[in-house]
Amino acid sequence: MKTSSMVRSAVWAVAMVAAGVVHAQIQGALWTEGRKMEGQIRWKPAQKVYAITANNVELSLEPGKVERLDIPRPKELDSAFNSLQQGAAAAAIPLLEKVATDYLMLHWDMVATRHLADAYIKNNEPDKAIRVCEKVIGPNPEAAYLGEMAPAYWQALLKAGRATKAEELASKAIKSGDREASAMALNLRGDLIAASGETAETTKKALRDGYLRVVLLYKNVKVAQPEALYKAAKSFEKIGQTARAEQMRATLKGEFGASEWARKP
Repeated sequence: MKTSSMVRSAVWAVAMVAAGVVHAQIQGALWTEGRKMEGQIRWKPAQKVYAITANNVELSLEPGKVERLDIPRPKELDSAFNSLQQGAAAAAIPLLEKVATDYLMLHWDMVATRHLADAYIKNNEPDKAIRVCEKVIGPNPEAAYLGEMAPAYWQALLKAGRATKAEELASKAIKSGDREASAMALNLRGDLIAASGETAETTKKALRDGYLRVVLLYKNVKVAQPEALYKAAKSFEKIGQTARAEQMRATLKGEFGASEWARKP
């Protein structure tokens, strides 16, 4: 397991204990000392250990002794994602909160946290999105500019009028050397430049220093490509380069047709 992931996830433990939440036990498997164990697994925040129960016997393990976790994908995520795709962020929020609580330190809590932040943003509640993210960032500052949750945090900061903070984190991501983080940060840089003025020069700069860099230099970073292609297409349209815009849209729909960006007008 990645240490940073475990540290980020542990923040949910503190919040849930304070709220008096009882965490669910999830059927799954873990590996320790090369041995696979199956049973009901949960994270015990007070002791900071995993507990696995099989045949009415509970065994506690420190995170460093857990080599791997195999936890089935929670069904609530599909319902939440469907709601988000349909623009019903309010319906997705309680489902994501449930996953974040039930799957504490069991991988899916971090997936839920990222999408929970996205849902709050779509529900026009960026301050709530920021608070959700900062519960994770507290003990692990790198989570603000590295990892799958970081882009949602940046967008929440932008929506809340904290562009300077978002730009600072994007710069850290670009300098980190992590290609996924760098690509996502370049998309954000394009947004920041585009938001600075509605001129042709500003649009060209957003393309040059943001979206096109991702399209051309980060082709293998699939998670960042759809957004970059969509925003590049919109930018080309603004400056009257319709052929280039159509080229971007054709690539977007051809290679990333299932993405939310491909469905946008």
